[in-house]
Amino acid sequence: MGVGTMKSGTTWWWTLLTGHPAIVSPREAQAAAQPRSHDPRTQQRQIYRPKEIDFFNHFGAVEDIDPADYHRYFPRPDHTIAGEWTPRYIYDWWTPPMLKAVAAQAKLLVLLRDPLERLASALGFHRALSPHQHPATAINHQFHHALYGQQLHRLQDSFPREQILVLQYEQCVADPQGQARRTFEFLGVEPEAWQPDPAARRQVGPSFPKPELNQATREAFCRAIAPDITQLLRDFPEIDTALWPSIDHLPLRCR
Repeated sequence: MGVGTMKSGTTWWWTLLTGHPAIVSPREAQAAAQPRSHDPRTQQRQIYRPKEIDFFNHFGAVEDIDPADYHRYFPRPDHTIAGEWTPRYIYDWWTPPMLKAVAAQAKLLVLLRDPLERLASALGFHRALSPHQHPATAINHQFHHALYGQQLHRLQDSFPREQILVLQYEQCVADPQGQARRTFEFLGVEPEAWQPDPAARRQVGPSFPKPELNQATREAFCRAIAPDITQLLRDFPEIDTALWPSIDHLPLRCR
């Protein structure tokens, strides 16, 4: 189960992982049969449909659901595994306890990206799909998506640390084969059965222009998330902040 984070390369990484013969995407064939639309919103749904079920996104509280209602999305042949990757799951506070209730043994994948780069990418994405949203609403919403430490802390309230693998987008770009091996080993599939092409494209969906954020905004954003990054590094010391230039200069307390 991929649970985070939005605009961090999750669709690219999902596409790469499902190349492994032991990892199946039950809805891939259905999506491939649909003619590709030129409308941005329809195009987004077509690209993400095989990957994102959005099952828990529609709740607003922790509710009792029949596990079979969720499990039906994952038919698979023997000796294979299946899952999904909905990046919003880590963001909504009600999703981890509900996910635990229906899939307590699931292996969870989290892909993180330099917070400022993720912010700019998300703002460009939402500007294209929701052009009438007020800029203050959009940037404040995306600020809270950047609070990785808080989100992972909530996730660990429902799942043990050994069931969570945290990846960095920048590491995956630099070493797709090594990080794919790490992911396959975590998922319990044979890492030698398939290796990604080191030159695999990182862009799967359409790209949108990123807004230019002035220096004062960039600095204020990075200072505002510094306490959360401190919490993230305390819980996940393997995170390499040198790969995130936007926050590497900050005096994080756990260093």
